[in-house]
Amino acid sequence: MKSLCRPLMLCLVLLMAHDSQAQATRMIPRQLFNEYAASVAAPVNELDKAFSAAAGSTVAFNFSGKFAFSGTVISSLKKYNNLYTVVVTSPLLHDALFCISKLINNDNTVTYVGRILNDKYADGYVLKKDNTGNYFFNKIKTTELIQDY
Repeated sequence: MKSLCRPLMLCLVLLMAHDSQAQATRMIPRQLFNEYAASVAAPVNELDKAFSAAAGSTVAFNFSGKFAFSGTVISSLKKYNNLYTVVVTSPLLHDALFCISKLINNDNTVTYVGRILNDKYADGYVLKKDNTGNYFFNKIKTTELIQDY
């Protein structure tokens, strides 16, 4: 019986090591926006289309660089007199979400904040404003920003 104990313990340790090794490997997420540029111009008149659409309606955005986003408005919310938020989902981009907010500042200037993300893919876009006041979608890698728990 003593002679069986050592090989049995060795097998048990090897099985435990194999299981811990299998849990350490991670699947590399796919890229949704591979075919689009790293930076896409987003004219203000296209961004404003989101705020004139009602919940449940369809809206289409034609951004530069052959990047079009169309989908259904799933949420249109006016939180305060100066803050509007709209969420659009696109079945053409595997249900990616375009979340955009419009903030009217105290000096009556308008600031836009937005993102295009899909939790099943490792990339997305974030809306940024450059020094000249033009808006652009800059590509981001969500795997570097969002950590799994």
